[in-house]
Amino acid sequence: MKTFLSILAAIPLIFGIWCFICTMANTLFFRRHHKKATKQIIEGKKKVSVVIPARNEEEHLPRLLDSLLNQDYPNYEVIVIDDQSTDKTWEIIQRYMAKSHKIRGFQNTGGKRLSSYGKINALLNLIPHAEGDILLCTDADTVHFPSSISIGVRYMEDENLDILSGFPNQGTATFWGGVVTASMVFSNVVLPHFFLNPIQFIPFSIGIGQYVMMRKDSYDEVGGYGAMPQSVCDDIGIIKHFMRNGKKYGFRNISKEVSCKMYEDGISAFKGLERSITDVFPSTLLMVGLLILAVAVLMFIAYTPLLFFIYGHETKLIIISLSGWALTFISWAIGAREIGFGKMVSISGVLSFTAISAMYLHGMYRKASGKGFEWKGRTV
Repeated sequence: MKTFLSILAAIPLIFGIWCFICTMANTLFFRRHHKKATKQIIEGKKKVSVVIPARNEEEHLPRLLDSLLNQDYPNYEVIVIDDQSTDKTWEIIQRYMAKSHKIRGFQNTGGKRLSSYGKINALLNLIPHAEGDILLCTDADTVHFPSSISIGVRYMEDENLDILSGFPNQGTATFWGGVVTASMVFSNVVLPHFFLNPIQFIPFSIGIGQYVMMRKDSYDEVGGYGAMPQSVCDDIGIIKHFMRNGKKYGFRNISKEVSCKMYEDGISAFKGLERSITDVFPSTLLMVGLLILAVAVLMFIAYTPLLFFIYGHETKLIIISLSGWALTFISWAIGAREIGFGKMVSISGVLSFTAISAMYLHGMYRKASGKGFEWKGRTV
């Protein structure tokens, strides 16, 4: 029995040490690359096409377009498609087209569908109009600081990348929205980007749709979104598709260059993010079994302080397990602050762990039952 209890106590400690190593190494990795990129001088010879699908985005679109008109990169255009909006999205696009020659707008009127997933369908209708050498796909609920395009081009050129994504600064209007959205921190704390990026390891490669930059010739070569019309996740899907075709991928911390307010509250964040979390891993029986086990381990680690009763009077085991718990959530707080989350959300890692587990289990149920996921008023 004591051996079993010792193993239970060791699980949080081993996990905590791993999280601390990953968090600190990832932080140094991202900071080093960012420092190097900011020192690089670029001439702007390559034109960048900023690609924006917009559906019912009258509230967010003006802030995005204003931020994109204030970029320090000299050679770019902004192309926007109104994806069958029922609000004033198209009127806003027209107003900004009259304001700047950099902006071109198009409408998706619901004709021939190129994908069953709305966002990918909009992208497939819009990208053929792009005139740039580099594509930057972004969402209408983002705001890009002046160096957003230039830092991406610097990363692409300096590291000879074909596709780039990264952590934007995620903001929400409510505490619970922040707790759920902070599930994104998991990849910063648990995945060793400092190791996975250099070796181009496909299974754990990730992308975040608010910032996906691609070389246009590489996009065309691999077939782009047209080669994955049934994918539920455009961001993770296109990253993995590029990598399977031998293209070089990079993932960086871009929280100082891009901010996003994707979700208003915890419920909308849950519905949006469960789609991405579920799509990261293949739906094989073995993988599902392993992930259910992983969820159980996460819950065990998150609520370790409540499990003192299983250790009885074994003070040493209690100290070991609590040390692992503390290391895990100190790492979580550091990782969350590093990509721009607020203090209260950053110290609420236990709640975020719970949200991650619930999103995966619920997402797996919706996927297996064929109910699909709700996104932008559509079921995908």
